[in-house]
Amino acid sequence: MSNLQTTYMGLSLRNPLIVSSSKLTSTVPQILKCEEHGAGAVVLKSLFEEQIMADKENLMDNVNYLSHAEAFDYTSVMAQEYLLDDYVSLVEEAKNKASIPVIASLNCVSAGNWIEYANRLEDAGADALELNVFILPANVRVTGGELEKIYLEIARKIKRKISIPVAMKIGYHFSGLANMISRLADEGLDGIVLFNRFYKPDVNIDKLVLKAAPVFSEPNEINLSLQWIALLSGEIDLDFAATTGIHSGEGAIKQLLVGAKAVQICSVLYSNGIEFLDDIVKTLESWMEKQHFSSISDFCGMLCQENSDNPEAYERSQFVKAIVGIA
Repeated sequence: MSNLQTTYMGLSLRNPLIVSSSKLTSTVPQILKCEEHGAGAVVLKSLFEEQIMADKENLMDNVNYLSHAEAFDYTSVMAQEYLLDDYVSLVEEAKNKASIPVIASLNCVSAGNWIEYANRLEDAGADALELNVFILPANVRVTGGELEKIYLEIARKIKRKISIPVAMKIGYHFSGLANMISRLADEGLDGIVLFNRFYKPDVNIDKLVLKAAPVFSEPNEINLSLQWIALLSGEIDLDFAATTGIHSGEGAIKQLLVGAKAVQICSVLYSNGIEFLDDIVKTLESWMEKQHFSSISDFCGMLCQENSDNPEAYERSQFVKAIVGIA
């Protein structure tokens, strides 16, 4: 029998499958169902910085800070505390009832005062924290370097605040992605999750309006994270988790082979139900037995660039295109 136990950011996981931040991990019954069907860990549905700030402003609208300065300050603090309580309760209850690691998630766009919330989540018992960060580089007046400083500042401030492991889930919109991940590692991050999947628009040509593109990922979206994890997992000193496009046990195996320490599953569970985790676990077990691997560590990273006989091939994308006849 193959041993699927592994570690991610120092956390002991019974297997490398993590249910990613989504509605699937927003309630304790759902979390327990994920555990029942084989999840190694869960990332709770994100607490959004923008939502917190918007709700706070709504609560403050009726407070006159000129006439009631003390009341304004009090209400401002209490508003944030009130809005955090439900999420803290979710962390506490999940930790009391589930035996798998529970990773809290903060979706953030700035290095503001919200960072204080991380202490509450640590105190509530979260095993780790995932920072879901994406700042769309669409402002023509803001340079890439300025945006990178925000990511680095978020990582730096969080790591100074808490002692539990911290990962950052990012997109690929960086001019020097490898350098950026290396700098995030230098700030003390324990893990990096590649890649965030964002809202994308489409166009309804009959009604002449914008509409949402498909929300869920497709299996062919696995390749971008596969490439970058293969390139960097053996070179940068933090744990990589793969996400987006992992729709089968085979997809999970591929990511582990190129160096991912964990794989995050979401879209396929919406399509097939949380029970589909059982199939992914069984596929992983069967493949390991067929290949005569007794543990995850026997093969994790064996196909990363660092361990490759032909490391240049991972970077020569135009050459590969020419070989298959599309360049």
